[in-house]
Amino acid sequence: MRLLNKLLPLVLALCLVFSSTAAVTAAAESELEKAENSYVAAKKQYDKLKDQKVSAEEKLVAAQNAYYALVAQVEALNKNIASVQAQINKLDREIKAYTVKINKQQALLNKKYREFCGRLKAIYISGSMSSLQVLFTCEDFSDYLTRLEMITKVGEKDAIAIEELEDLLHELQAMQRQLDADRGAQEAKKTELNERKNELDVKKSEAASSLAECESIISEIKAAQADAQKEMKEALAQINKLAASGGIKGSGQLCYPVPSCSTVSCGFYGYSGHNGVDFASGPGLYGAPVVASDDGQVVGADMWEYSYGHHVTIDHGNGMKTIYCHMSNISVSVGQNVKKGQIIGGVGCTGHVIPSGMGGTHLHFGVIVNGAFVNPFSYL
Repeated sequence: MRLLNKLLPLVLALCLVFSSTAAVTAAAESELEKAENSYVAAKKQYDKLKDQKVSAEEKLVAAQNAYYALVAQVEALNKNIASVQAQINKLDREIKAYTVKINKQQALLNKKYREFCGRLKAIYISGSMSSLQVLFTCEDFSDYLTRLEMITKVGEKDAIAIEELEDLLHELQAMQRQLDADRGAQEAKKTELNERKNELDVKKSEAASSLAECESIISEIKAAQADAQKEMKEALAQINKLAASGGIKGSGQLCYPVPSCSTVSCGFYGYSGHNGVDFASGPGLYGAPVVASDDGQVVGADMWEYSYGHHVTIDHGNGMKTIYCHMSNISVSVGQNVKKGQIIGGVGCTGHVIPSGMGGTHLHFGVIVNGAFVNPFSYL
């Protein structure tokens, strides 16, 4: 009984310890799950925005094409309007010149007519007598015929001159009327072109508004993408933190990430900025299994179309992380625990590879220790 009394507090203490540990573990798992869900949701939003951005950029290109087409039409109309205005200006100059000629011709006609009337008046005043009276004032019949013929010829000559002047005046006036008609036609054409230009200006303004709207939408999408990337980064940091404290630890001794290939096409810092090792043996390596180099937890499974392309990051819980880049496919997800040698995807040529396409098939393998890239062969 005494032994039981002694053991009972110990058992109760152990139960409290285990229950407390279980509660802490459950809480940690809950936080990890929450962080993983946040990452997945943020990535889903990012991918959705990426599709929206592609659609918006296509609309932007269409809006730009429509806008610049209208600009070209307006410029062509402006040239036509300028050409018509030049024709109108030319007609105005011609009309002005003919108006001067008509005025001069009219003045000459008036002068000739006044002179003719003056002569008739003089003849009337000095010779307002009949042919018989003309006869009596003449010395002989021959003189009479001469004077009568002279009076007749003077009247006929003036009448012919006036008639010629009137004909020329009528011709000039007809030409001026034709020029006026031509000018009216050109003015009508100019009015029609201006109306068309006004219509295009309205459409151009609408197209400019559509263009600005598309640009605004793209800017909003980019801002939203930046927010989503920030959320992904924060969630990933939380996942890394939780994974590091979750007791998952690798051995520190890494296996080759591509079991079927140990050929190195570019070593650690083989060129400036190359912070890993490239395993490659030609296009035939495409799709070959890529495995986790050590036990750990997947903290990144991103499918970029640039830089690292499709890549996986594994935290081994011992201050070491490994990254597997340019993969053709990814078969693990963020938060998943993996074992050393477990397949996580396939060799590929996604992202930025040289040369591009199948010719650039390889796996870029990087090792990060305490936040800095190190030579993978120090651990392989």
